[in-house]
Amino acid sequence: MKSKRWMRAIGAAGVVGAVLLAAGSAAAQQTPPAAAAPSSRPADPRPPASAFPATTTALPLRPAPAPPAAPPPSPTRSEPLRPPPPQERESPAAAIARAAATPRVAPPAGVQIAAPGAAAPSRVETTPVRSIAPSRAAPAPRAPAKAPAAATKPAPSLSPPKPSKPAATAPTPTSSTAPARKPEPSEPASKPTAPNAGAVAAKPAPIPTATANLPTARPAPAPPLPSQQPPAAQPAAPTVILTDTDPTASPASSNPLPASDPARIEALPPLAPVAASDLTLDPNAAGAPGAILVEAVGAAPIPQLGAADLEAYVDGLVPQAIARGGLAGAVVVVVKDGQLLLSKGYGYADVERRKPMDPARTLLRPGSISKLFTWTAVMQLVERGKLDLDADVNGYLDFKIRDYYGQPITLRHLMTHSAGFEESSKHLFAADPSRLLKLGDYLKAVQPRRIYAPGTVPAYSNYGAALAGYIVERVAGQPFDDYVEEHLFEPLRMHRSSFRQPLPKGLAGDMAQGYVAVGAAPVPFELVNPAPAGSLSSTGEDMAHFMLAQLDQGRYGGDAILQPHTLQSMQATALRPIPGLDAMTLGFFRRDGRGPVVIGHGGATEAFQSSLMLLPMHRLGVFVSADGPARAGRALHRDLVEAVIRRYYPSPAADMPTLPTAHLHGEQLRGRYENSRGSASNFLAMARLFGSATVVLNDDDTIAVSSLRGRDGRIKRWREIEPYVWREVDGDSRLAAKMSGTEVVAISSDDVPAAMWLQPVPGWRSPGWMLLLLFATLGVQALALCLWPIAAVVRYQTQRRLRLDGRERDLRLLTMFGVISNLLLAGLWWWLLARAEASVRALDGGLDGWIRLAQLLGLLCVPIAIVACLNARAAWGGPMQRLRRVCAVAIAAACVAMVWFVFALKTISWSLVY
Repeated sequence: MKSKRWMRAIGAAGVVGAVLLAAGSAAAQQTPPAAAAPSSRPADPRPPASAFPATTTALPLRPAPAPPAAPPPSPTRSEPLRPPPPQERESPAAAIARAAATPRVAPPAGVQIAAPGAAAPSRVETTPVRSIAPSRAAPAPRAPAKAPAAATKPAPSLSPPKPSKPAATAPTPTSSTAPARKPEPSEPASKPTAPNAGAVAAKPAPIPTATANLPTARPAPAPPLPSQQPPAAQPAAPTVILTDTDPTASPASSNPLPASDPARIEALPPLAPVAASDLTLDPNAAGAPGAILVEAVGAAPIPQLGAADLEAYVDGLVPQAIARGGLAGAVVVVVKDGQLLLSKGYGYADVERRKPMDPARTLLRPGSISKLFTWTAVMQLVERGKLDLDADVNGYLDFKIRDYYGQPITLRHLMTHSAGFEESSKHLFAADPSRLLKLGDYLKAVQPRRIYAPGTVPAYSNYGAALAGYIVERVAGQPFDDYVEEHLFEPLRMHRSSFRQPLPKGLAGDMAQGYVAVGAAPVPFELVNPAPAGSLSSTGEDMAHFMLAQLDQGRYGGDAILQPHTLQSMQATALRPIPGLDAMTLGFFRRDGRGPVVIGHGGATEAFQSSLMLLPMHRLGVFVSADGPARAGRALHRDLVEAVIRRYYPSPAADMPTLPTAHLHGEQLRGRYENSRGSASNFLAMARLFGSATVVLNDDDTIAVSSLRGRDGRIKRWREIEPYVWREVDGDSRLAAKMSGTEVVAISSDDVPAAMWLQPVPGWRSPGWMLLLLFATLGVQALALCLWPIAAVVRYQTQRRLRLDGRERDLRLLTMFGVISNLLLAGLWWWLLARAEASVRALDGGLDGWIRLAQLLGLLCVPIAIVACLNARAAWGGPMQRLRRVCAVAIAAACVAMVWFVFALKTISWSLVY
């Protein structure tokens, strides 16, 4: 108790002094009632107390006569500082005893604080910095600010109280900026009560000065109230209002006190220091006299997820995205707690006819979201005992999937995209209905190679999903389309959905037109050969039925598509490729490393970009589908889904420091990486050469991955917060590495699905030197082709002839034709890749003749290289100029390098499966 009283007395004296210094007004001293006399002091022209340092020397107030009522005081010179008379001082023990004798009176509601013993009400208000509750009758109290920096060291105690001048009261106009009136002689100052030991002063901005002690004020007869004015340099500091017990006082009418007169402040040596750690908050002292009632200033309240708020929020996002990205239209559907919360269409399903998007009627192509229905069908047959997730899939097929060194694949591998298939692109989309293949024929014709051991590397595969659909077809004994309609669409009341291609006549008229570019004509209905992987056509509200069943233990209405235990096993984590990042369930992508658990899937065709996300713990589902340019559509559904989750279920990440191993581990990650999803045995392996990612270590020990960019297109930076786990700088995404000892196996981020990762590129085919060599090879041959006719013209003009025999002339001529062939080969492959990049429909077999021609030109590279080497030998041995020898050798080297590229990039193959 004794220590608390000390603390209250010490803190009280410091606060009032700080207020007087900060306000910058001339304050009148109050003498004891028996010795009160009128007096006046001029306003001080010196800067206000806010210009003083954060902590100043403790200075008492010298008593002075009370000011007269009239006339106003005239300006006079400030009196020099001088020590107070000894008889006016009071011992610390007496001050503590008087503070203890002060009665405790509970303060009124709000932020008013009782001042017992006051003859007339008065208010003291610190200079406000910002307002957080403009709509309330009284400003809301705020959380206490941090203690001053000097408080971390032993602070000097405050001097004992002595009689002080009456406080100047502020006028009561409506504006808080009105000037304060001069104090009247008949207005004695109120006596503040003992301070609350838990009150903490705001931290002012430091200003260079020679002084460094806390200020002290001397009110009488009670100890002062602790407070300290927040400086203007810190706009985020809380506003603290101290009032008396007058319930009729209006906070809006209060004005800051004028700055205190430095001429009335005199030096006093500090007393014993008080440790700052003793100034702890007493939870039981909130109702004590002199306590500062403070309200925490937290984040904005989380809005309630309701239909009106959600619709208004989505209306503010989607139309802008449509206009900015040139989209034709979009559909947004949200379900919550078993109900359809939002179902709305934006833009047009047919731009030319101005036909609006209708979420209940317009059909869209959700692309790979179709796989979720295929995986649900697989789980239905597993539930009935007809399929085993861990059995060799060859037991369910009428053809054989090739083993990977004797290791078969299972349905579990297919559902987690870890079967090890390379990318399969041929016949992915059919150019027209006549080229559509039956599911079994497609799978047998385009079986890709297995380039990874099963269960070891995630590599997203459309072929694997189509294979699972074919297994459903064979085990169920009916076509896949019929099975889905009977066992999924019917119980889910999805009467406007179909896997059939082309669409039935009853649905074809409501299919949205597909637009792949702004202002371009719509593309025809997209035909997907691996139908179970992406041929679904559906409406937004039909997709809502599927989400409701996935969120309600597999039930929709009175029907069930899965039993609860089966659904739970389907949505649980089945594979986490890299510890610390997201996972795969049996078909869903699962994000559980930040924020609420989210499962879902994305989908894309040439014209439609879609996303389906479920929050099982909150029974929330979101489906978004956009029609238009791919980049704008991806940005829309990504930003919208993320915005809804962040708005209604925010989960700020804890601040974690950067590890000291950041530089060492960043050095280990430096290098070139390629996507695990890709082709390795055919000419599409060239995409790896041009699509690799680079990891660099920055000067601040953060790392950057060239393929991971933010919404503004800038490359993200990552800092290490856990061993081999990095967090996005100014973001909450994570990046992690899978290690084998000190060797990097793979890296990935939760910005991309867990169905793929980035793995180091072997040094023998690193793009770092292969691209340079390729450009040099083509550059040398192109330069030689340009110089040959120029050299011929020069020789003709100068009447100089080449001194070549018949063999040397033939070698030179054949070399020239060989260079032309090599350049034609490079141009042909560039054209083929550009066609495939422009439209995947081009890979439906229509380019096979051109691919064969490119392969023949590739085979010619071998004899061309031999001829070029013979020509360089002849040029080196004959009596020719040095420049010609160098050119012949450079051409021969370029032709040899061309042979290496032809085979290293897998452009030669007997099969046309790619």
